[in-house]
Amino acid sequence: MRRLLPLPSFLTLAAIIGVAAVSCMPAARPAPDAAGGCSVVRVVDGDTVDMACPGEGRFRARLTGFDTPESWNAGCPQEADLAAAATRRLRALVRQAATVDADLGGTDRYDRRLVGLRLDGRDVGETLVAEGLAVRYRGGPRIDWCTRLS
Repeated sequence: MRRLLPLPSFLTLAAIIGVAAVSCMPAARPAPDAAGGCSVVRVVDGDTVDMACPGEGRFRARLTGFDTPESWNAGCPQEADLAAAATRRLRALVRQAATVDADLGGTDRYDRRLVGLRLDGRDVGETLVAEGLAVRYRGGPRIDWCTRLS
């Protein structure tokens, strides 16, 4: 006679499989903007994303108008923590957005496309600055995040 799992064990196993399946699903991406058809493919950090636009293909974009702390080469633990928070917040904004509006510019010294990005009509930089996760930035020397956060 074949032995079946008791009901509580079966329910636990079903819940684990369900959680695993949901966690493996790709994150929802905002719909492309009506005018240009661009979409955010991946959030790299608080001010850098990978995008795809018709006629442009896929590219890395440096979002303009603001600066977030460095996540790859943070100067102190506080900078690393704020960089992680800015990245999480940008991911949430992208995931929740219904529309993307991208103003494509030239490239920076790292060959990233300079892009002004609005999600659901709201500039992402303004949101991150208002929430204390970024500062306004128009080029030139960057701030010392560790000094600012100490």
